[in-house]
Amino acid sequence: GYMGNNIYPARAGEVLRAVILKRKEGVSVSASLATIIVERIFDGVTMLAFVFVNLSELAKLTGASGFVGNIQQAAVYGTGIFIGALILFLLASMFPHTAMKVSLWALKIFVPRRFHARLIAVINKFLDGLASLRSPFNVLMVFLTSVFIWLLETGKYWFVMHAFDFNVSFFALMLMNGIVNLATTLPSAPGYIGTFDAPGIAVLTAYGVDQATAAGYTLVLHVALWVPITILGAYYLAREGIKWNDSLRKEAE
Repeated sequence: GYMGNNIYPARAGEVLRAVILKRKEGVSVSASLATIIVERIFDGVTMLAFVFVNLSELAKLTGASGFVGNIQQAAVYGTGIFIGALILFLLASMFPHTAMKVSLWALKIFVPRRFHARLIAVINKFLDGLASLRSPFNVLMVFLTSVFIWLLETGKYWFVMHAFDFNVSFFALMLMNGIVNLATTLPSAPGYIGTFDAPGIAVLTAYGVDQATAAGYTLVLHVALWVPITILGAYYLAREGIKWNDSLRKEAE
């Protein structure tokens, strides 16, 4: 899935991951996508936490073109979006019958009748995919796992930094990680080209790192993050004999 996001546009790797789960484990694409969306929401909440942990430091920085102010504003809006989405999915998981009733009401109003049967089946499977959120323990474990994984990635930011002639705190790199990954949650070019690099450079220059060094570091970091997971994903994709062709696209429908 991550490999797919790296080489296909618009985060198509998420669909690829759902299709592979269907083939390997018999999990429906709709149910898989539900869990993937929830995973992305928790990732977004974690990234926002990284930003908010550093808001006091962020407020002291100076950035070109109002960068700092924009990030603070984006963090506020992003919090509302991700927390709102998380609450919505939690409610849907806890009250699936009510969620289905609301979905049926929306279908009757907005969707032509000929599509109802197929969409109802998709919604049912999607709600099944949210079942794990009914357990508070599962919710906590998903969140803690997300925090742990993103802290490990921040560690990679820190190690790569030592190859360059600048030094910022681990918290500064947490802030950078949070900002660039919030940017990459949006559908973008393959490999998050641009959506990863521009905000990363902006954060470092706001910390006083000269732009050339910030650009070089961000490029090397991007490659260091991109290459291993892409090679590993390509290996497993080849081993499974999966190709992004018409049959695979049809399977994802």
